[in-house]
Amino acid sequence: MKTFMLMILSFFMSSTFAAEKIIPVAVTTKGFEPAKIDLKDGETVTLAVTRKTDATCATEIKVPSLKLKKELPLNKTVNVSLGKVKKGDITFSCGMDMVSGVVNVK
Repeated sequence: MKTFMLMILSFFMSSTFAAEKIIPVAVTTKGFEPAKIDLKDGETVTLAVTRKTDATCATEIKVPSLKLKKELPLNKTVNVSLGKVKKGDITFSCGMDMVSGVVNVK
């Protein structure tokens, strides 16, 4: 009985407390780096975005599919939670859609 209870507890803890993947993204004169991010279906993901330049229009990031928009202060990291990702592409861009990137979920 103890073994069964431990198995049940282990199952619920592993699914409830799945590790979050934090991906660093920089905004440079080249745009978002990396501009393409490959992930696996079902991962819980946060983009840790740091704007390192004033030479682009990327002073904010938006993720249209999540109806998300965040300001990107210079030299400060902003966490953008994508949650549990599903197969397909998740695009992100600056507020003017001139600088962009994509999360490709396989």
